Amino acid sequence: MRLRVLLTVLSASFVPKAAAQTGDHWLIVATTTSDDSWLEPTESSVREELTDHGVGVWSRDNAVTRFEANGSAPASQVTEAAIREWFARSKAILESLVQGAPAKALDQLNEAGALSLSTIEELNREPERSQKVLDTCLYGVRALLETRSPSSAETQARECRKVVLHGEPSAHMHPPQVLEMLDRVDAARTRQTGALRVESKPSGCAVRVNGLMLGETPIEVRNLFPGRYAVQVECDLDRRGRVHSADVKAAPTDVFVDSRFDDAIMTRPVLLLHYASSLEEEQHRNADAVEIAKIVPTDIIMLLSAPDPTVVELELLGGTPPKREALARIRSARKHDLTTLPPVMLPCGDEPGAVSANTRPEDGWPAARTPRGQFISGLTLLGVGSASLLSGYVLIGPRARTAEDWVNALDAGGQESASLQQKWLNMGNGMIVTSSVGAAALVAAMPLALPKRAKTPWWAWLSGGLGVGFAAFSVAYGVTAEAKPNVSCTSLVNDATDARTCVKRGEQISVAVLTGMTAAPLLTIPLVYLFRPSDAHITPSVEVSRSGGYVGIRGEF
Repeated sequence: MRLRVLLTVLSASFVPKAAAQTGDHWLIVATTTSDDSWLEPTESSVREELTDHGVGVWSRDNAVTRFEANGSAPASQVTEAAIREWFARSKAILESLVQGAPAKALDQLNEAGALSLSTIEELNREPERSQKVLDTCLYGVRALLETRSPSSAETQARECRKVVLHGEPSAHMHPPQVLEMLDRVDAARTRQTGALRVESKPSGCAVRVNGLMLGETPIEVRNLFPGRYAVQVECDLDRRGRVHSADVKAAPTDVFVDSRFDDAIMTRPVLLLHYASSLEEEQHRNADAVEIAKIVPTDIIMLLSAPDPTVVELELLGGTPPKREALARIRSARKHDLTTLPPVMLPCGDEPGAVSANTRPEDGWPAARTPRGQFISGLTLLGVGSASLLSGYVLIGPRARTAEDWVNALDAGGQESASLQQKWLNMGNGMIVTSSVGAAALVAAMPLALPKRAKTPWWAWLSGGLGVGFAAFSVAYGVTAEAKPNVSCTSLVNDATDARTCVKRGEQISVAVLTGMTAAPLLTIPLVYLFRPSDAHITPSVEVSRSGGYVGIRGEF
């Protein structure tokens, strides 16, 4: 059963409200203070069960990718073997240039560039490696100049200076024209208005841009070419800072780094908040989860934690500002064994928002979902009913044109008037049939498709008011319809005056029927909520006496 019982309670109690708040997927965020080996399989179990219950959930890969792209990513891990391979490729590029093969050198540069760009913050950490990165990039400038592509060479030189913001290339490794082009690019950079303003909490932390140490926070790095830069803030020089991507344009770009949050956040193997102690977890985890939700958009956060070695806790945060909507726990006889034993619901005491197997959400329905087959049937009926009712309205235009043709035919001498009259009658019957079928299907769909609520929602009352309005209009418009002509409109009509009377009366009757059919499903919506079994205990009553009578409804609305 895994987490099925637990998640049935949570999802059934919270899904209707969540669906009304946002269309976003739920976001699972794990929190821990110690060993996290249990997190990956447990998080997978939670995601699987939520999906089975029809809840949209951010996939692990999508959530991590989104956070690392728009928030921060772990520092690159580059092995010594990979660095040696990169140096070997750089040497091969130079050899190709010496041998007079610039095209081959460009191909080799593309291969080496893929590694250098993905790990630039690590390669540039040491001055010797940073100089080698600049040298290798400038080999591309030389190759492009030798293939007589000066504009492309200048673009390459600009990229080199974006990758390595400061520093000189190795002496005697580049021809004069390459060094002159680099000097022109450096001169152009002094006119650039792009800048990075980096602040941190606490301040006074080291700042690296693309791996190069540039100073301490707060700091403004000016004269930057437009592009994406990797920013790291390191308050502890023995630890690599997480990489924050900054898109620099013509105006200054601000980057703020909360060192404590950066230390807590992890994205591998799952989206995770890791704290040094339970006290720190209790103080910061909700606020940190909200910060994650700003980067991975969602209004519904599920916090997954283990407050005890034998207990897994699921807490739902929702709303603005986020607050606890539900809380549930599961205990296992073995540490986090969620597959061999059925889950056990534990009472959560007087904690606000606590949910257990015997409780009911404060403003929701009991922990039970509408059967999938029933829900699909309701949606099917909604689709069929809406299409049928709409078809009745669509027929108004063609029927009016047919009526006009019928009257014109009578005025012209009666040719084809009989067939046009029959066509007009058939279209009227079609309008009535399609609208009736549509209204019946929609009425039948409402109990199956409407979400459950403890009380009748405001929009159901609005629907009922519209239904009353449509019904009143239908009756009034039908009663005041044109009087019947001298002959029956269903028999052969040879007089144009009688035909016009039939047309006008038929149009009024058709509109009255359509609006009446539209009123039926609108009135059904509040009635479904009023008479559905619930804690409101809605009960109708009828009392009759000699002096009169009344019909009443008792309960909570």
